Amino acid sequence: MGKSAPQSDLYAVLRVHPRAEAEVIEAAYRALSTSYPPSGAKNDPSVAIAEAYDTLSDPDKRDRYDAVRSGKIKDDLVGEYRFLEEIAEGGFGKTFKAEHVMLGELVCIKQCSRISPQADAILIAEAKAMWDLRHYSIPSAHTVMRLDDGSLALVMSYIPGATLAQYVEKHGRMKPEHVAWITERSLNALMYLHDNGVVHGDFKPQNIIVQDKTHTVVLVDFGISLVKPTKGTRSKGYTDLFAPPEQLAGNTIIPESDFYSLGVTMLYALCGGDLGRVERREIPKDVPDPLRRFIARLLVSEPLERPRWENENLFETIQKVRQQAFGRTRTGMEPLPQM
Repeated sequence: MGKSAPQSDLYAVLRVHPRAEAEVIEAAYRALSTSYPPSGAKNDPSVAIAEAYDTLSDPDKRDRYDAVRSGKIKDDLVGEYRFLEEIAEGGFGKTFKAEHVMLGELVCIKQCSRISPQADAILIAEAKAMWDLRHYSIPSAHTVMRLDDGSLALVMSYIPGATLAQYVEKHGRMKPEHVAWITERSLNALMYLHDNGVVHGDFKPQNIIVQDKTHTVVLVDFGISLVKPTKGTRSKGYTDLFAPPEQLAGNTIIPESDFYSLGVTMLYALCGGDLGRVERREIPKDVPDPLRRFIARLLVSEPLERPRWENENLFETIQKVRQQAFGRTRTGMEPLPQM
């Protein structure tokens, strides 16, 4: 990773000495705010003054800033971010947990391992797919930056929690009612995505983070997502086990393609990760009939014969399925097994 210093001297912005007491910083901020009221103009100095005060008036933020400014924090520092640990590694690159050095807020950084126009285009397309999405079950894209080695990196929201795949790997088969609420939350995210013209294209247990305490899920990794695909749009790739037939054939993916992958993901959780049973599309016999029928509807080979948002609100349908299968639409926040 590269090294850098803060982009501006916050003490200089507030016109105070680096050893200034908190009262001096407060007085300087008030005086400068009076002299430079917000104007809305480009490079409005009031913005820099407010940002400097926000950092220097907070003891914890100021300590972190002083450490960066003095050079005590250098290793794994890139621009405004400090890399903390590697989260995952794939064929495209690595994903890191990092923090903003001034704010102390966590982020997730996906670094492309290859340096080429083609690799850049893939990461930029992912950023564009996420850029205007604002939903609690979808990470936000913060920025794209060029690292010292020439590679690109996408900075996103950091989402804590284990993936659905990790839960299944550790604990085996999931209770059908847990699978049902995870499906409901996933459909809420897909409804928002599809309404905004985005097809995820790689819905699978490894890309679903489950937040047990709040019973929420977050759909991650938009690396092969498509925005408003047309008939001639080709799929960027796929994960064999979870991809629908049209994606395996290299054809255009549509919202119904994500539904198929959701059905396979439900099977994976219900079968405890038994790949043989998942490949055979074998639904365990102890799964309640309403949930079995719902999964079977998603796993239809012909994409246009699967449920469609135009004809059915699947988010409402899964709520009805939960009522029919379990006699309730809420679990009372029944916890998952501990990771």
